Amino acid sequence: MRRCIVGCCLVLIALAHSAPSQNAILNQAAATVEGTKPKAPEKAEDARTRTVQWDQEARETLARLDAPGAAAALPEGISTEEFDNRRRDLEQMVLATTRTLKNFSVVEDARKALDAARANEAAWTGFKQKPPYSLLLIDDLLNERDALNATLGSFDSTLSNYQRLLASIVAETKAAEDTVSNALGEVKKAGGDSVATAKWRLDAAREHSRVMALRAGLIQSLIDSHQDRIATAKIDLGLLERQVKIAKADARFNDEDFVKLTKISEERKQAIRKEIDSVSKKLKAALSARNQAQAALSALTGTAATTTADAPGVELAKYRLEVAEGRVETMQALSEGLESLQQLENITLKAYQDRRSLVDAKTPRQRTQALDALGVPRENLWAWVNVVDDELARTAADFSKLEARAAALSSEDALYGLLNEQRAYTSDKLALFQRLSQAVETQRKLVKRWILEYTPEPDKQGFSARLATLGSSAWSTAKKIWSFKVMSFDDKVEVDGQTITGKISVTLGMLLRAALFFLIAYGMASFIARRLHRGLVTRGHLADAQARTLRNWGMIVVGACLVIATLGFLRIPLTVFAFFGGALAIGLGFGTQTLIKNFISGIIVLVERKVRVGDIVEVDGIIGTIIEINTRSSVLRGPDDVETMVPNSVFLDSRVSNRTLSNTRMRRSLRLGVPYGSPAAQVMAILTEAARRHGLVCKDPAPFAVFEDFGESAMLFGLYFWLDLSGPVNAAVVASDLRLMIEKPLADAGIGMPTS
Repeated sequence: MRRCIVGCCLVLIALAHSAPSQNAILNQAAATVEGTKPKAPEKAEDARTRTVQWDQEARETLARLDAPGAAAALPEGISTEEFDNRRRDLEQMVLATTRTLKNFSVVEDARKALDAARANEAAWTGFKQKPPYSLLLIDDLLNERDALNATLGSFDSTLSNYQRLLASIVAETKAAEDTVSNALGEVKKAGGDSVATAKWRLDAAREHSRVMALRAGLIQSLIDSHQDRIATAKIDLGLLERQVKIAKADARFNDEDFVKLTKISEERKQAIRKEIDSVSKKLKAALSARNQAQAALSALTGTAATTTADAPGVELAKYRLEVAEGRVETMQALSEGLESLQQLENITLKAYQDRRSLVDAKTPRQRTQALDALGVPRENLWAWVNVVDDELARTAADFSKLEARAAALSSEDALYGLLNEQRAYTSDKLALFQRLSQAVETQRKLVKRWILEYTPEPDKQGFSARLATLGSSAWSTAKKIWSFKVMSFDDKVEVDGQTITGKISVTLGMLLRAALFFLIAYGMASFIARRLHRGLVTRGHLADAQARTLRNWGMIVVGACLVIATLGFLRIPLTVFAFFGGALAIGLGFGTQTLIKNFISGIIVLVERKVRVGDIVEVDGIIGTIIEINTRSSVLRGPDDVETMVPNSVFLDSRVSNRTLSNTRMRRSLRLGVPYGSPAAQVMAILTEAARRHGLVCKDPAPFAVFEDFGESAMLFGLYFWLDLSGPVNAAVVASDLRLMIEKPLADAGIGMPTS
């Protein structure tokens, strides 16, 4: 047993320091499972050999357990649950060994990739072509860098998940190793017929420990491979950064590059045109199929002989028409999407032209103009991203519905073939939108990077230039925002008997001034209302809850008056809202009915004082303390600090239990069972004495204990005591305290708890 514990400690130390390899974990775990002294880290081939051996032993043992009569030949005392658990562990071991053997090659491949990256980084001395370098080369390098950064982020996230998972598996492995140690001790102590049982359980514990060791080794191998991949990505990223730095030091964008871009764009557009032609042919076929499906449905529904028995045929014809119409719509969407890709090629080429102007700019003014020109395709591409993503989301949702429907249909169903056709063209539509989304997003990021690359950094400008630029930009932006027209309406004025209709515009600046006026006026009114509230409560004219209700209602009236005054400040006549009159009247008719009902109920509740702030009530199955009584509803805070809004009318329409209406004391009970043969009078005395000694239990009425019943396996006693809820009393904590105070005297008196 001591050797097993030492082996377990070595496994934990190996896991906690310097990211050990899978071979080391398997070596340490194997030593622990077998009860031998851990050896030095073994080679990968030895670890494979042991894993293969464990796999073979697990399969052989599993075959023996699955043999006829194996369950009946179990040693005495082995339960069916133990048999099932061992069999499950063996199945898990077979799976774990299979994955472990596969992961040996994964770790080796990751290590080889790391060595290759190091060799490549050391061997690279420069580009094959001579400077100056093309900006297209820089774009390719930067795109590769962005993709590598995304991959690195994914590796880091996955590595963190594996490390957290390894920590939990280590704890489970430790518990499994402790079980092996205990089982080994039981074998040493066993004698007679119990030896076979103890050995059977030792074998089962070792197999479970092997499973946990394999899992730990598997997770560690994944961690090792991801660490190597991260290191490889960082080396590649460093090489890319070096290449970008060298290329940027001497780069150009000449006619040759633009001719190359134009040629590539034309090739892509030609390929897209071929796809459009293919889709056009499919669209014609889809239109023909739709016409045929429509004719077939019309023939069925237009026949006088059609009866209820023909309904399935009609439904099938309707679904066939739905599928045909869906194919037509999909072909049209594909054609439009491909045309959008052609437009994207034109936008991309125009963006490269603007970029060339930006590169060739000689003065700050030319650079600013070129940046503004690049901003146009950036905004257009951003709008495209939103539109395409919306279409992509809708198409993905439609495809998910079709997949769910297909899962519920049998292949023999008449609708199955049509549903598969629907899934096929929806999948084509989804693929095109994914392609379009990827293309638009890639180009948008590219344009954004160009703009950021050539936008002057603030720290590289002079202080005066930065200050002037910042001030001018801020002032221009502020004026645009302030004069932004939010809405406009007609204003009729009568002059010399003639009605003149004009337009009144409401700008954002007017709204801000009106909002400031409203907030200041409302704040002053709220301050005055609070002072009045405090004065009325202090002098005893009104209770706090009543004063708060009146204050809230008064502030509603003040707010309505301020809204009207604000509209006047904006010179917006109330006739503008005349078209809301009918809807407003209907809304008031229905809405204010409940509002007035709850308001009046709140006044009645405050006047009757049957329910007050601080009372503990039960209403509609909710128990809690009332913390507020407002004009429309009251706030009930439950024991879990969840606040519930209860309409005031509920206190009058429903049955409400007020536990602190006239008495803040509440009786609680605690029940206990003791084995038969225990002195009942002594148990009752211990219960009563514990309640009397607790400082929060009321002395009057005094707590008492009763012998409640004879249970199946215990004598049942009850302790009844009272708590004063007016103070900071937590009934659950008091009950816990009493159980702690009861447990020790019972143990000292030799009174235990029933075992069943």
